[in-house]
Amino acid sequence: MKLYRCRICGDTYLGSEAPSHCPFCGAHRELMVEAREFPPDINAVDPTETEHADLEASIELETSNTRFYLAAARRPGNDALRSYFKRLAKVEAEHCGIFCKLLGADKPSDLMTPSESTGSWASDIQDSLKREKRATGLYHTFAERATSERLREVFAAIADVETDHIALDEEAETYL
Repeated sequence: MKLYRCRICGDTYLGSEAPSHCPFCGAHRELMVEAREFPPDINAVDPTETEHADLEASIELETSNTRFYLAAARRPGNDALRSYFKRLAKVEAEHCGIFCKLLGADKPSDLMTPSESTGSWASDIQDSLKREKRATGLYHTFAERATSERLREVFAAIADVETDHIALDEEAETYL
């Protein structure tokens, strides 16, 4: 057994090998490092004005998505989709926490308060798809314009995770 740590969220994983994705934030395997290789000051960034605004926008986006997924997970019926949306809510909340940590801000007080879903499983999946495509595009843009190497790494990694969510939304449609 080894102790691995995710370069994006910093959470640890115990296993004989690194997982294909961080079980907490969804970062890809190449971002899972042995814990002893994890730099203690990895999140010591001094964001520019633009990076600060991008982090704030990211917190707002992830809060909205978390709250939406929590609402979708409360719909009665289809246990597979309820579980799916519950898991997406956890990942998006983790992303929000990452951005808060980088900005030196507290998590939003309403982060775990469900908002409104769209009214049906099919429309919730379509809304999720729209949200994930928007997040992917924004994070790619934020990564491209970031001057901080760390922020480029985080935005690019989370863009990849959001791209994975697009594929998952397409798979979720088969559970309707």
